[in-house]
Amino acid sequence: MLGGHLACRQASGANHAEEVPQVVSKGWHRVGGVDEFPVDRAVRRTVDDVPALVVREPGGTLHALAERCSHLAGPLSEGTVADGCVRCPWHGSVFRLSDGWNVRGPATAPQPPFDTRVVGGHVPAQPPAEQGGRHQPAAGALHAVCRPSRTGRAARGGTDRGRQGHRR
Repeated sequence: MLGGHLACRQASGANHAEEVPQVVSKGWHRVGGVDEFPVDRAVRRTVDDVPALVVREPGGTLHALAERCSHLAGPLSEGTVADGCVRCPWHGSVFRLSDGWNVRGPATAPQPPFDTRVVGGHVPAQPPAEQGGRHQPAAGALHAVCRPSRTGRAARGGTDRGRQGHRR
């Protein structure tokens, strides 16, 4: 019964972003100009026709992740960005921008990240070199947690603690 509960109530199961590293061709793919990415705001682009989320941090560092949430394919580009993380607008999963690690569920899988760089004012992205065929969390990933933002229910005096059931 536990497996059924997890699959139905918590919607854990299929990773909706798992195929991203396999469908993006190797090499750099242009995603836009640096000036197209406002600080701390999610922008939807494509990397080799795969939807991607690109965020520029206040210090200028650019991050790119697969845009569809690994939980139920929610549009992360419509989520909130705060403290180095993006929060899915559908169910509240939180992913670290630097490496895609899932900091808070209901998602149980990380978001596939892309390497980025700046060349002549343009931003290309590519799938990262992976270790052992699977995405590995950054050092200290199990201990690092994004600071909670004061948006949504928490900002209105409610709680952001996990809610049961499906909400969109």
